[in-house]
Amino acid sequence: MISRRHSVFFKLHAFFALAIIVLFLLFISALNEQKEQKFHLLAHRSMELSRILEESTIQSCVEQNKELKEAGFKLINNIAPHYEPIHLPRPMREKLHSRNVNVTIFKDNNGFIYALERDHCTMYYRDMAEETTFYFVWFLFFALMSGLVSMYLLLWNNLKPLKHLYEQIQRYGEGEEITDEPNNGKDEIALISNAFHDALQKQNRLKKSRELFLRNIMHELKTPITKGKLIVELEEPSPNRNLLAKLFLRLEHLIRQMAEIEKMHAFSLSKSPKSLDSMIQTAIDNLMIEEGVLKLSGCTQSILVDSELFTSALQNLIDNAVRHATSYPIHIDCDGEKICIRNSGEPLKRPVEEALQAFVTERGDGGLGLGLYIAQAVCDLHRFNLHYEYEEGIHHFCIRF
Repeated sequence: MISRRHSVFFKLHAFFALAIIVLFLLFISALNEQKEQKFHLLAHRSMELSRILEESTIQSCVEQNKELKEAGFKLINNIAPHYEPIHLPRPMREKLHSRNVNVTIFKDNNGFIYALERDHCTMYYRDMAEETTFYFVWFLFFALMSGLVSMYLLLWNNLKPLKHLYEQIQRYGEGEEITDEPNNGKDEIALISNAFHDALQKQNRLKKSRELFLRNIMHELKTPITKGKLIVELEEPSPNRNLLAKLFLRLEHLIRQMAEIEKMHAFSLSKSPKSLDSMIQTAIDNLMIEEGVLKLSGCTQSILVDSELFTSALQNLIDNAVRHATSYPIHIDCDGEKICIRNSGEPLKRPVEEALQAFVTERGDGGLGLGLYIAQAVCDLHRFNLHYEYEEGIHHFCIRF
């Protein structure tokens, strides 16, 4: 399982969260800067208005209106009661109230309005030269935010198939049959998903072909072996008869083990809770072990396994212990976390890693070299650990759940 801090989705969330925080900080900074700019603009335009008023003190209201229009001030009829008056610094206020002209500045949603009061007229002007950068900041903020969110959703949508692909690979590793439609996307993730889909299709065809081939071979071999065993039973007792009987038994055992290997490599696990005691008893019955050879203790718990495969693993471990034991009984112990099969015997003639390989057998033991390999493979499929130790003349094969 991928840890949260290593997940590409966590990094995506973190990146966009950081980007949004940075965008908000920039927006707040831009708003403060705009307020400063507005104040400087107000000061500049106020001084401009003051200059015009000083130069037009002897002019009529019509002439004054013409001068102000040319400077960017538009005449309006009146002001609304909700307009907010602007409180200017004292030097600017004194400058605007020079001579016989009284200037009051108001603010509304559209900008600034100047009320000019003279002896013979009162007129209202809206400053048309005011910059619209204040609204541009808002527009830029929402445009960037929309682009950022759109990019986030686009990337999220493109990365979402990764989770589905990961789940498919996990299910395939657990032995499930994966049937999925190809991805219609054009990005790299879609290409990877389609490549995985194609590989699954090829793997399924190869697996079915191999299964059909092995089953046909095993079916064709079972018939002559069965006939051979029947003919041997009808023969008079002799050394050759005993040799043929052992040969046919060995071939039958080989076919059975090949069937077990075929099932393992088909990844067709069917897990369910199963009692260890019942699986051990089934293995003992299959091996036809006499009473008193084995001694069981503590194997009453149930574990989640493919009972057929796990019984095969136990059967092979028990068979290996019986064939190599120098004295009886063979002990099978369970403690809730593991099951151990212990038998006395001579040390292995090769490292245990080599003994666990297929078709590796102790010289002269009459085995096929598949028993320990099957046990190891079944443990691997169940993600169990098969551990081996040799202490004081005792072989310990333990399966940890």
